[in-house]
Amino acid sequence: MRDCIIWVRQWRTGWSVALALLFLAAGAAAVDAADERPDPARLRAILDQAREVSYTKSWQEAQAMLDELKPHVETFDLPELFDFHLLEARHLTLADRSREALERVGMLLAKPLDAGRRLRALQFGANVAVLLRDYEVAFDYLLEALSIESDVDEPTASIATFNMASYMFGKVGEHQRAIEYGQQAIEQALAHGDANDECIARQRVAPVYKWAGQIERAEAEYRQAIRVCSDIGNRLFAGVVEHGLADLLRRDGRLEEARQLALDAITALTESVFPLGEHEARLVLAETRYDLDLLDEDADSELADLAAYFRDAELWDQLSRLELLRARLAEGRGKPGRALGFYKQHMDVRERFLDRDRAMQLAYLEIAFDTRLKEQQIDLLEEGARVARLEAISARQQRQFRTVVLVLSAFVAVLLGILLFNAVRSRRHFQHLSRHDQLSGLANQAWFLDQAGQHLARARAEGGTVCLVVADIDHFKAINDRFGHLVGDDVLGQTARRLREAFGDEALIGRIGGEEFAVLLADVSTERVVESIRRFQLDDPARRRAGDPPVTLSFGVARSQPGDDLTRLRQRADRALYQAKRGGRDRYVISQEETASAP
Repeated sequence: MRDCIIWVRQWRTGWSVALALLFLAAGAAAVDAADERPDPARLRAILDQAREVSYTKSWQEAQAMLDELKPHVETFDLPELFDFHLLEARHLTLADRSREALERVGMLLAKPLDAGRRLRALQFGANVAVLLRDYEVAFDYLLEALSIESDVDEPTASIATFNMASYMFGKVGEHQRAIEYGQQAIEQALAHGDANDECIARQRVAPVYKWAGQIERAEAEYRQAIRVCSDIGNRLFAGVVEHGLADLLRRDGRLEEARQLALDAITALTESVFPLGEHEARLVLAETRYDLDLLDEDADSELADLAAYFRDAELWDQLSRLELLRARLAEGRGKPGRALGFYKQHMDVRERFLDRDRAMQLAYLEIAFDTRLKEQQIDLLEEGARVARLEAISARQQRQFRTVVLVLSAFVAVLLGILLFNAVRSRRHFQHLSRHDQLSGLANQAWFLDQAGQHLARARAEGGTVCLVVADIDHFKAINDRFGHLVGDDVLGQTARRLREAFGDEALIGRIGGEEFAVLLADVSTERVVESIRRFQLDDPARRRAGDPPVTLSFGVARSQPGDDLTRLRQRADRALYQAKRGGRDRYVISQEETASAP
């Protein structure tokens, strides 16, 4: 499951809940009988009790307490109104109604809140926006929270902001900055002796170490978070962390331990009534059981239920993983038709996920660029003010200071030129990052598909054709499992370099999936395309290092036909690639009336 989760705590039943509800019933009965605004002291006591029940016991019981107050909510003063709506927004999120929760945050932020309450609303809103993958809103809320936290006279107020910053900057690849924020949150939690804050902070920073490739440090943080969260009885966060560690261990090949952790996570998250976390933990369990060869046809209905849940929630990253798992299951059972269907669904859903991931990257880059540009504009204004003051002095002492004014004016002009040059260069750098895959240096999926569509339209208008080659690294999962992810990343980079050398500068080449590549060539013969593929297949022993895994690719080739759009052209190339895979891999198949293939 996503390692980001809103601030929630595990509940457990107890006799104190019954006493709280009896107290509420008595107070509410008196209020209803009089049909008037609740007594301020009693209202504050009820809201505080509801918050305590929500965070330490059962959020459903806390919501029942809020429902008793709802008829009188319009009579509340702003502090009580804020606490009521923010707590109910938390419950909406836990009930899989996150969009309504984010709208509630927007309503609160429109009110004249003091700095402390505004910071709490921004922190909560950023978390919910991340759950919804609304990254532009999430970054807006996060940056405002970072800007006002110094105005809040509360030592621990910044912990939640640092937690959110750690997760979000980690997601966009700013790992060092993310780790620094996460460590600040942990240090503040330890300094104030709040174990719950430490539990949350460690849960947030653990996945950042995983994304940064620091697997041992990530595992240590996960295990420490499980210990701290379990010690304070926070079963919900313990379940979240157990799920994250299970996924880490599964990818590292420690399958039996991963399976048990996933089962523990499902139990904790089910008891905590957190459906999103439960379903994502079930996905990790299914992947682990597949790796252990324990997933039989009895699991198909559960996988279908998971797919329906992820699709309804528009969780394209999780659905993409699930459809790939179902495709591999069908292929292993000798059902190529079903496998092809699941592979197609996987590719369609993955495109949606990559589009959303690209939107997150662009949201961050735009904010980073705008922030830098504003800082430069402020610098220019300050320099302009200095020049104005010097000009006023020169009016009184013109002879003495004329030279100084001219020198400073020239300095400001040069400074302006440098700043503008840096701004343009930064924009080009950000544009390059948004269009290229950082690991391989090739066009990313979104940019490749955009450019390929333009090439196809141009060729169609000029009466020409294009040739699309789709390639997939054979047995890439086995390479990752046997040699590790660092070797797998090196294989991806070497494959990208070999594709550029084989197909030349005139080809548009992109990485469109984990181990999948695509090449588009305009107005070239099929024979030239085949020559390029064969050139790629030639193994140069001088380039291979001792211990390197053997790497081969399967290719599917399709040429555009009159009336083709990019989707139809890609479907034919994908079918040809699938035939190459079924034919034994390390070969190419050309999509045409008589399919030709070669080893």
